[in-house]
Amino acid sequence: MIFFAIYILLILFTLLYSRKVRFDFPLCHCTFMKATYKAFVPLAKVVTRFTASDNRLDLLYPKTAKEDLHITDICLKMNIFVIMLFLPATAIACKASAVVTAISVLLCFASVKCVDFDISKVYEKKKQEIITDFSVFLTKLTLCLGAGMTLYQAFTRQDYDLPDRTFKVHLDRLINNLTMHSDPEYSFLELSLMLPIPQINAFCSIMITGFKNTEAGIKDTLKTYTSSIWTERRNNAKKRAEQSSAKAVLALAIGLIGILLVLTAPAMIMLMSI
Repeated sequence: MIFFAIYILLILFTLLYSRKVRFDFPLCHCTFMKATYKAFVPLAKVVTRFTASDNRLDLLYPKTAKEDLHITDICLKMNIFVIMLFLPATAIACKASAVVTAISVLLCFASVKCVDFDISKVYEKKKQEIITDFSVFLTKLTLCLGAGMTLYQAFTRQDYDLPDRTFKVHLDRLINNLTMHSDPEYSFLELSLMLPIPQINAFCSIMITGFKNTEAGIKDTLKTYTSSIWTERRNNAKKRAEQSSAKAVLALAIGLIGILLVLTAPAMIMLMSI
């Protein structure tokens, strides 16, 4: 029981100490650890020297310093490891076998991977959000070029009125670079690196070619590309709708099986008692 008591004290310490640590971060993944992960900030600042940062976090938090992203990632992994110590503490308190205790310890290390899984889930949602904003921007840009604007005019003189989200942050940076007459190739390469999404990478390639070739044939190329983006969005929406219906049918089937078990359980018990 002493190990279980130590675990409870450890959780209480992380909960109380995290309230004293000043570390502001707009956490949007692993939010269930929001109350305790800050307790590991001092230790994480030391550990970050020996670990690599997850590049996907740059897309989830475009306005946050890379150092803070790295610290937060380490803090969350340390936090979930401490939370999962409940398993070995319980195994030791209940005097479980050595195999069960060893498995519970291994699960503590395996649980650290759950942070990466949660990042992947939020990352996919962020990608869909960016593609949605990008497709709207691409349509407006195509209309501007069709109205007779040059590429430079379309980017610097047009207000695209996009939601204040990740794509708009990077688009504003791109437009600002073009306004200051910086190299278009460098500006679009930076956008491609900051938003490592195939659709945006292809768009940046088209724009770099357009600026180099004095916009020859850029209108037709952009129209074709815009049409392909909307077709892809429509197919993805249809696919998600099919997946949602399949999940609904599975949940309904599980519910019906549960109801059948509840209804037939009394009869089965009576038959077994005869």
